[in-house]
Amino acid sequence: MSDFSNPKLTPWGYIADSETIADFITVNDFVSFTGGKFSASDTRIAANIPSATQAIRNYCGWHIAPSLVCGIYCRVADLRNVIVGRDLLIQIPANFVSSVSKVVINASLDPDTGDYIGDLMTEYDITPGGLLRVYDVNRVDRKSKVFVKYTAGLSGDDIPAIKELTADLVTHSVTSPYGVNSEAVGGVSVSYNATWAGQSSTGLTNNTREVLEPYKLRGVF
Repeated sequence: MSDFSNPKLTPWGYIADSETIADFITVNDFVSFTGGKFSASDTRIAANIPSATQAIRNYCGWHIAPSLVCGIYCRVADLRNVIVGRDLLIQIPANFVSSVSKVVINASLDPDTGDYIGDLMTEYDITPGGLLRVYDVNRVDRKSKVFVKYTAGLSGDDIPAIKELTADLVTHSVTSPYGVNSEAVGGVSVSYNATWAGQSSTGLTNNTREVLEPYKLRGVF
């Protein structure tokens, strides 16, 4: 049986066991977060949620949510890693890692089964930050292939800050016309916050980046 029934190669260099990765919020979530100030029928909301979600994920360097079964298959040289004695330390390209279910060293993909075969390792430790220590590794060099199957990401009540931030990005995107700081219609004049004026949902302010710091991966993967 294949490790991944419906794999998706993510923009961050690892595989997710899902054909699609859901956005952080739905249109109904957005309406709820904004206190009903917008109608669910407003097509701008659905149009901007995916780009706001992707902007946050790209800045943080991984999918963040939901919790997904993922896998990496690459050369040892392509990983941020250290060999300590006979142990191999691998930094998985994700955060909030809840478990690792398979580690294969000198791995290759079996075309008949879709599974990764090689030296199956059974002794390893993992931290929530994704630092994997594999014990007693033999015959490994920088060209050796490694496969790691793991579960990472937040779900449910663990991501309120991310959901609210996504809703905030979408709100400013649909209410701040690009390149316009203020406008007047008849006797009504509206001025937009200078921080957000002209900013689409794909842009992140310094304040947004500060909120995202706990979710951002460190280093380059």
